Amino acid sequence: MLAAPSTTRPTAFTNRQATNFYFHPCRDQYDEIILEYFRCRCGAVRKRVAGTGYSNLMQHIRREHPAFTDEMLAATPGETGSLAHYVRHSAQNLFGWLEWLIKCNLPLSFCESKLARRYTRLDPVSVETLRRAMEATTRSVESSVAAEMPETFGLVFDGWSHDSEHYIAVFAWYEVDGVVRCPLLCMTPLVNEETDDFSAASHQAFLASMLARDYQKRLEQ
Repeated sequence: MLAAPSTTRPTAFTNRQATNFYFHPCRDQYDEIILEYFRCRCGAVRKRVAGTGYSNLMQHIRREHPAFTDEMLAATPGETGSLAHYVRHSAQNLFGWLEWLIKCNLPLSFCESKLARRYTRLDPVSVETLRRAMEATTRSVESSVAAEMPETFGLVFDGWSHDSEHYIAVFAWYEVDGVVRCPLLCMTPLVNEETDDFSAASHQAFLASMLARDYQKRLEQ
């Protein structure tokens, strides 16, 4: 009988993995990291001077969390070796709201719902804060795509109508190191004016302005 390959996770963790799992840097009222001070999951604060190792933090873990190996084995791999502790809490909180709303297709106003705030561990945010974050994220993604796009690329677009509104989604098509990339460039109503011009010329004008405005590319490319 053939034995299946073992998928057992390691039963031993390094001191660094253990301390990163239980401790995160303390922060001041401006959400800035306070050097050398770390807060445990249980709320205890311990000091760790740079260059002195993890002995002080590990003493606390072994004394207050004797089953730490079992707890870490029950956690996800990302939790046991993650860089998330070093990301601003405010950024993690904002990402949590954005991920929740986008993946669940919820309205922005959901973040201000009393029930949503009651049953979530995320800190409260406003609709305007989320809108600014989404706009900033869009600009950041557009910049990354623009930097990656080669001089020659293809365009794929899909149009559809809902009631009297005509929409268009535009994708780029190109290769990077032999791998095909097809990022979504935009998805928007084609015509915002009162004139309902859905001709080929209006599509071409839209593509030219969108590429120049958001990606610094010319349609002729």
